[in-house]
Amino acid sequence: MTHYEIALRLLMSMVFGAVIGIERQWHHKNAGIKTNTLVSIGSTVFALISSSAFGPNNNPAQVAAGVVTGVGFIGGGVIMRRGGSVQGINTAATLWAAASLGMVIGVGYYYLAILVFAAILLVQFTLRWAAITINQRSGSISTQTIYKVSLVFDKSAAAQVRTVWSDFARQKGVLTHSYAEAAGPRESLSIDASFGLSEDRALEMVTLGHRFSGTPGVSKAAWSQESVPDS
Repeated sequence: MTHYEIALRLLMSMVFGAVIGIERQWHHKNAGIKTNTLVSIGSTVFALISSSAFGPNNNPAQVAAGVVTGVGFIGGGVIMRRGGSVQGINTAATLWAAASLGMVIGVGYYYLAILVFAAILLVQFTLRWAAITINQRSGSISTQTIYKVSLVFDKSAAAQVRTVWSDFARQKGVLTHSYAEAAGPRESLSIDASFGLSEDRALEMVTLGHRFSGTPGVSKAAWSQESVPDS
């Protein structure tokens, strides 16, 4: 193998890995351009070494298995559990795919490398919109935002306030994380709740706030949202 061929494979691996990483970087993932590029380049280097550097005792399959194991450790580092959800799986899978791309380039299967590269981009960009559409239609609850409601009301309004909350909370696309009701001064009660919503239900938060504030006996009706960082 000539020096030109080695340089070409490394350059191809660097460019393809960087382009894949752009999508991750754009969505503010920890494993972005640099990580995906380095994984791709590293896999290419190991493939180059396995094909020519070990002489008659060379075992490319063993080297490939080592690369898969190493990338598995890297992928495990970007997967995090937050409450009832697990985040970072797509980023870990992207790193795994970038490693396979680097291996393919390293052994010189350029046609397959181009197909793998195109397939990864197709999945990351095209199927992302398909996933969003499916989630919207299925009522999938976002793990990236937590909504909170804080209410203060007279005891005389308790039944009506609870009815409004119950009607909202039992809907598809609403997941209650916490609910606390406490007694306050001067015959008042308070409710503090946090919950997750699907994208469609998130659009109804303003309407929910208006329903609470328009209920006779409610002296405070406030809601807020808090973003959960994605790994």
